[in-house]
Amino acid sequence: MFVAVSLMVTAQTQLSESQTQEVIRQLTQVASTMQSMQCRFVQEKTSSMLAEPSVAEGTMHYAAPDRMRWEYTAPYAFALVVNGERLVKVTDGKAEVLEGNAGRMYQGMVNLIIGSASGKKLFDTTVFDIVFYDDNGFWRADMTPKRRDMKRMFSQLVFRFDKKTNGISRVEFVSANGDITSIRFEEIKVNEAIEDKVFAE
Repeated sequence: MFVAVSLMVTAQTQLSESQTQEVIRQLTQVASTMQSMQCRFVQEKTSSMLAEPSVAEGTMHYAAPDRMRWEYTAPYAFALVVNGERLVKVTDGKAEVLEGNAGRMYQGMVNLIIGSASGKKLFDTTVFDIVFYDDNGFWRADMTPKRRDMKRMFSQLVFRFDKKTNGISRVEFVSANGDITSIRFEEIKVNEAIEDKVFAE
């Protein structure tokens, strides 16, 4: 039992302020060189309303500074496509430009996705209280929203960055009602060419 407790403490050590600033510097430096990112993702949602976790899969394409396609491929077909200020929802092949309140709601989600994928503008201490941990092979950032609008959506966001690459590996969104959405990024390709048509809808 003592060995198990020791391993848990060792696996997740909170970083000091100076260590935190150095890790943020490294992550931000990597993000500043990222011109594109494409990957597969696996999303798992747990909720008191569900008998078992729901799982979805898809692909993500990001091109600096503001183009992204986040697309679910199983078990349903749905995509959000961002091209500059244009935000489009694609459901079963039908495209709909999002404006007004719907556009603002989805834009908030898009900003979080882009921030988590690229690391850019993610560690904003005016928006989040941030605590970093050395979590075995990852840097883990536990982020608690400060703004009222964010608090209505999330109680906490948890990001894990691979120490070897300083790139995003996993994200967890803990909603205000306790539901947890976990997204695992796989087969990540950075700075490879992405055709313009990927972002055209």
